[in-house]
Amino acid sequence: MLALSMCFGAPLANAAPAELRVLMADQPTPAARETLAALIKRFPSTTVDTDARRLLARPGAAVHVALGADALKALLEAGSNSPLLALLSSNESFRATVAAASAERRRAPLSAVYAEAAPAQQMMLIRLIFRRQVRVGVLLTENTAHIEPLIRSAARSVDLDVDIQRMERGDNPIRALNRLASANVLLAVPDRAIFSPENVQSLLKATYRRGQAVVGFSSALVRAGTLASVYSTVDEVVAQASMLIEQLANGQQPGAQYPIYWRVAVNESVARSMNIPIDNDARGFASPVR
Repeated sequence: MLALSMCFGAPLANAAPAELRVLMADQPTPAARETLAALIKRFPSTTVDTDARRLLARPGAAVHVALGADALKALLEAGSNSPLLALLSSNESFRATVAAASAERRRAPLSAVYAEAAPAQQMMLIRLIFRRQVRVGVLLTENTAHIEPLIRSAARSVDLDVDIQRMERGDNPIRALNRLASANVLLAVPDRAIFSPENVQSLLKATYRRGQAVVGFSSALVRAGTLASVYSTVDEVVAQASMLIEQLANGQQPGAQYPIYWRVAVNESVARSMNIPIDNDARGFASPVR
C-alpha cells in the first residue's frame, strides 16, 4: 500500500493539505486497474487500499475515490465523512448505493463520474448514424426510470422518436424487448435488471434476428456485439476526475455527472452484416476537447 500524502492546489484557509486515498476491490476489474494506474500517474503519492475501514482510519484530510460500486458501498458503510468521488459506477448503481446509505453520510461532499455516456450524446450518435428520423426503443426498470426525462429530452433535441417501455420486476428481459419490436434501433442503458454478463449475448442475438441495431453504453458492449456507442477512455475519465478531486479538496461540492470527454466506438462487423453504413461524421463524433 502506497501511503504518501499529496496536495491539490490551494486548500481552504487553515486547512491541511488533502491526501488522495483510493479504495478498490480485492479482485479489481481490468478497468479498475487501468483507472488506478492513470490516477497514480497524475497523483504519484496516492494511497491505495482494499480495506475501507483501514483507509478511513488514516489521519489527516483526504479525498477518497471509490473504484466501482462495491468500493463505493464499502466506503459509505464504513462511515466516511471525507469528500468522496465515485468512478466506474453507472448512474443506476451510484444512485442505488447512495440511497441505501445513511442520511448523515449523504450530507458529506459526494460526486461521481458515471461510467456511461449521457443520453444526449448517445441520441446524437444515433441521429448521425441513421441521418434521418428513426424510432428509438428504450427499456427501463424502476432502477432507471429516473432517467426517462433525460432520454425524452435528448431524443427531442435531435428530432428522434422514442418508445420507452417499462420492464416490471420479475419480467424476462428478452420478452420485454418484444414490446419494442417497432423500433428501428434500441438504446441500451446500464441496468442490472436488464443487462447482465449472463444474458447480454441472448439479448443481442434476439435483437439481431429482428434486424434491430443496438447502441450500447460502453466500448465493451460494442465489442460484445452492439453496433456502436459513445464512450470515454480511462485517461478521459481521470482527466475529469482530477478536476472534481481538486474541487472536493477545496471544499466545493460538485454533483455527480456524466463524462464530459467522449468518443465513438463502432463494431465494424455488425455494421457490415446489418448493412448500416457509418460515415465519418458519426465515427468522428467526439467531445470538443479531450
